[in-house]
Amino acid sequence: MLLRASILLSVVALALTTSGVASSASSELAQTRSTASVTRVTSLEGLLIQQINAVRVTHGLHRLTRSSALARTAVGHSLAMATQGFFTHESADGKPFWHRVEQSYTRRTHGWTVGENLAMFGNASPSAPAIVEAWMASPPHRANLLRPIFREAGVGIVFNPAAGGVFGGAPTWVVTLDVGRR
Repeated sequence: MLLRASILLSVVALALTTSGVASSASSELAQTRSTASVTRVTSLEGLLIQQINAVRVTHGLHRLTRSSALARTAVGHSLAMATQGFFTHESADGKPFWHRVEQSYTRRTHGWTVGENLAMFGNASPSAPAIVEAWMASPPHRANLLRPIFREAGVGIVFNPAAGGVFGGAPTWVVTLDVGRR
């Protein structure tokens, strides 16, 4: 159940899973309609990276640079969650987040490391400061934002006016931040 103006955050993989990709024609049609109504919010993605970097600078850390590889994984995961109705770091197929990230953000050194923050907002459009404020209030999310080892970031923010599954058909914004170093 999604409460008005509530924020649900997740750092560890949740026990929620999906029942898999539906193969029936009616399920495919429903998913196509759901995907068609989902909107990517690129302007907010850029503002979120700026807000994260402002916080990092105030803590004496270097700015994160935008990574197209991390952005691809973040956008893909937000889209999957918003259209398939799940909210967890695990991919819809049950694989851990780092496996999904590794598909685009390939290892270049032994020091390859990645992290992920998620957020969802119902009924009210989030702002970049609100997202960062919520993450900073959560110790594991805060740790990802302020981890000095991370050098790059990618953000995916999508809006589904009638998100199903765990979102209960409510208007929902889904945010994925993938950070890393390779």
